[in-house]
Amino acid sequence: MTISPESPADRGPENTVPKNTVTSAAWGWVVRQAQSRAQLAGLAGVLLVLIIVFQIGNPIFLSSGNIMEMLRATTLYFIVACPMTLILVSGGIDFSAGALFATGGVTAGLLMVLGIPWPVAVIIGMAVGGALGVVNAWLSVRLRVPPLIATLGMFFTASGIITVITGGNSIYGFPKAFTDLGQGFLLGIPFLVYYAVVIGVVFWILLEKTSLGYDARAVGGNRAAASANGIRVGRHDFIVYGLAGAVAALAGIMGAARLSSANPAAGGTALTFQVVTAVIIGGTSLFGGIGSIGGSALGALLFAVINNGLVIINVNSLWQNIFVGVILVSAVAIDQARRRRQFSSRR
Repeated sequence: MTISPESPADRGPENTVPKNTVTSAAWGWVVRQAQSRAQLAGLAGVLLVLIIVFQIGNPIFLSSGNIMEMLRATTLYFIVACPMTLILVSGGIDFSAGALFATGGVTAGLLMVLGIPWPVAVIIGMAVGGALGVVNAWLSVRLRVPPLIATLGMFFTASGIITVITGGNSIYGFPKAFTDLGQGFLLGIPFLVYYAVVIGVVFWILLEKTSLGYDARAVGGNRAAASANGIRVGRHDFIVYGLAGAVAALAGIMGAARLSSANPAAGGTALTFQVVTAVIIGGTSLFGGIGSIGGSALGALLFAVINNGLVIINVNSLWQNIFVGVILVSAVAIDQARRRRQFSSRR
């Protein structure tokens, strides 16, 4: 059993887990944490090497303007990666993120064009995203559709609906107060960076300091054992998928504010797979039970550095997809190797 000694599965008078099992789980948790920190250190080293290479290739890479651009490019991916981390730690997956990103932006954009005040439009856009996230959970929990299939189905359904509604055209004409949210600066730093930091802190607290985070690790570590120890697994799924939908929609709304337009083709498969890859390369296990918001932040920054650096040194942008594929396969291979070491250490 891979439940952390700090999870709710180990709380309460009804807990009947033998002491030696708890000790084994505690040791396993220590090993996993050490391996995760080692992976984060390795990721930081890769980032440093890439930064040096791109700086040598073009000295403008580390200019203040380009650094701000990389941070701004990181923000939307990282915002979506925060709830994605929570889902993967819980043993789930969400491939609808890119479509819900676009749905949030298009929903809010249409409402603002119709004259709805922008704060109300933003709230409704997030609510629509959250509702679609809850539908993902309902399909998985109630109808027993695997999360991979449920969220892929939602991706195509939501994308199709907003494309039909808009005719595939972008939406323009937003109030200046709204676009300032995505284009403004404070102390020389884009507003988007501040939003990302706040959301990152909130999700770090949720994952590390609340029962929701403890439940996520327990459910991801062993779903059946978590349920047997009193965790309401289905309710947990509804919460994390609903959060993921709402936050993906919020990121899409921020993207619309930044670009002064809402495009039904925004996000899409590119955002979905880069976010999932960033979370995995950041140390979150594809098989659940372990992960961190800090690791996801490093993973999102890695892609921003790669995408920006390739442009800076005049490498064809088509190479970006090759890098994403190589990094994704490498991340899963590393995760598999970590799991093999973990299992061998128990024997």
